[in-house]
Amino acid sequence: MPEKDLRQDSAVSSQGASASDDLVFSPMQLKDLHDVYYIEQRVFPYHWTYRNFESSIAIENRGIVLRDGNGTMIGYFVALDIVDEMELLKIAVGKEFQGKGYGRILMDKVLELARLLEMESVFLEVRESNAPAIGLYKATGFKTVGIRPGYYVQPKEDALLMKLKL
Repeated sequence: MPEKDLRQDSAVSSQGASASDDLVFSPMQLKDLHDVYYIEQRVFPYHWTYRNFESSIAIENRGIVLRDGNGTMIGYFVALDIVDEMELLKIAVGKEFQGKGYGRILMDKVLELARLLEMESVFLEVRESNAPAIGLYKATGFKTVGIRPGYYVQPKEDALLMKLKL
């Protein structure tokens, strides 16, 4: 399958903010990691390290950041292509932006990217206690297809394995 050019920035009108605000998606780069890591630490009790993000960029995982028209980072995601499936490794929205529809905007971008790459499905793991994320994934069309016992640490918790067939 030919590689598609996914390195360019793209803008979208935000629906949660005023009409004059624009949201900009761009590939995650080293210069973004300060903001990415700040969000990561505030959102997840057990989070990736700064080096995890550096490695993710180095091996060319599909990292995308979302910023508002002022350049403030709203959120990000990291995905991995596995033959004909995409695994969503990370998705996060800054605490101050949660509950405003940005998670759905990021999820829509994940699915747009997966379809552009002609993936057959997208899968992810989520803490079984993370009701807001599970609600978002279900609203996006994901179905629970399994459980990974004790997958998460700090605190120890099972993960739901969810999948969306495209």
